[in-house]
Amino acid sequence: MSESMGRRWKMKMMPLHYSMARNPIQISVLSVLLLSSLLLFCMDDNNSATTTAMSIISPSSSTRISRIAIAQLRSTKHKHTNLINIAKTAGWAKRDGAKMLFLPECLGFLGDSAEHTLLNADPSMEVHIKNSWDDNVLLPMNSFREALAATIESCSQSNYDDDDEGISNDDEYNNCEGPIESIIAELRFIAKKSNLWISGGGIHTAATSTITTGNEPSKIYNTHVIIDEQGQITSFYHKIHLFDVSIPGKVNLKESNTTAPGQKLVVCDSPIGKLALTICYDMRFPEMYTQLVQRGGAEIILIPSAFTVPTGLAHWHALLRSRAIENQCYVVAAAQVGQHNEKRESYGHSLAFDPWGELLVDAGGYENDTSQESGIVEVSPVDVPSIVTCEIDLDLVQSVRERMPIQQHRDSSNFSF
Repeated sequence: MSESMGRRWKMKMMPLHYSMARNPIQISVLSVLLLSSLLLFCMDDNNSATTTAMSIISPSSSTRISRIAIAQLRSTKHKHTNLINIAKTAGWAKRDGAKMLFLPECLGFLGDSAEHTLLNADPSMEVHIKNSWDDNVLLPMNSFREALAATIESCSQSNYDDDDEGISNDDEYNNCEGPIESIIAELRFIAKKSNLWISGGGIHTAATSTITTGNEPSKIYNTHVIIDEQGQITSFYHKIHLFDVSIPGKVNLKESNTTAPGQKLVVCDSPIGKLALTICYDMRFPEMYTQLVQRGGAEIILIPSAFTVPTGLAHWHALLRSRAIENQCYVVAAAQVGQHNEKRESYGHSLAFDPWGELLVDAGGYENDTSQESGIVEVSPVDVPSIVTCEIDLDLVQSVRERMPIQQHRDSSNFSF
C-alpha cells in the first residue's frame, strides 16, 4: 500500500470513528480494524502499512502544541539591511502567533573573504553573556533600533499580501549611520521588542584565546545562540564540524581557515520543547544527534544552514528527513537562499520535518543547478526575506517514540565484528 493510499484509507476511516457513539453496531468493526492496524505496526518498519497504522493511533489532539516561524534570508555584507530583514521576519512571526522565530546560519553578516569575516566578528560569547545578565547593561534606544522597532511593529500589523513588499528596499539601510552594537545585541533587542524567543542560527563570535594584540581574533567560532522573549541569552553552541569541502568547478570552501571547532554538545529548554543546537554541516554526522537525544533528551533538532546549491540539490531534504526519522524528533532548518556575493550562493528551502519524517513546511529555493551551468546567476529564486509557520506537537514526539521504541532498542542492542 502506498503512503498516498494510506492517507486515503485514513480519511475514509474518520467518519466511522466520529460516529461510533451514535452507531454502536460499528464498534466491533472499528475494534477489528484498530487491532489489525496495531499488528501491522508491529511488523518490520519497511512494511508500507506502517504509515497508515501510525496515522490512526497518533493522538488527534494535544495540549502541548506551539506555533513556530522559520525564516529564510539572503544575508550579505550589509549588517543594517540584514538586521532590518530579520526584524521583518520577527514582525510577521508575531503577527502569525508564533512563540519562537528560527533564523539561519550567517544571519547577520556574510562577507566577501576570510579577512572580512574576521574583521566583522561579534565579541566573544563571554562578553555577550555578561552583558545579557548584567542589570547595568541595557539595550538603549538609538536611531537604528528605532528603525528596527518600527519595522517589527509595521510587519506585525501587515496583511499577508504585503509580505513581499516589506517596508524598505534592500539598499535603504546599507549606508545607515545608526550604530550597531553587535549582531547579537541587536538580536536581543529584536527578541524583546517582538516578545519572541529567537534561535540565532549562526553568528561569528571571537574565540577569546585567539584574540591578538590588535584586538582582532585570528580565529572565530560559528555560534548558535538562543535568546528568550526578554532579550536574555539562555544558551549557545559553537559549531563542531567545519565545512572544508572542494567540489571541482562548483564548491571550494574551507571554514577552518577562519573558524575554530566547538567541543561541547548543547541541549536547552524552551517554551516549545527541548532544543538540540547544531549548525549546517553537523547534519552529516548522525552519531552526534544520537547523543543529543539519548543523553540530552532533545525533542526538536535545530539545523540552521547556509547550504551550497550543489550539495543542497543532492542531499538537503534527504539528510534532514533522516535525522528526524532516526531520532524521532522534529527537525527545524532555517536556511539562506540566493546570491550573497560573487563567490557565494545558497540553496534555500527553510523547512521542518515531524518525528515521523513528514515534511511540514518548505519555503522553497533552487530546484536545479541551471544558474551555475549557464553562468547566469539570479539574486534569489524566491522572495526574501520570508517566513513559513507550522506547529510543534510534543505529544506526537512521545507517541512516535512509545510505539516504535528505537532509543530503547539502541540501548539494548549487542553486536560486534
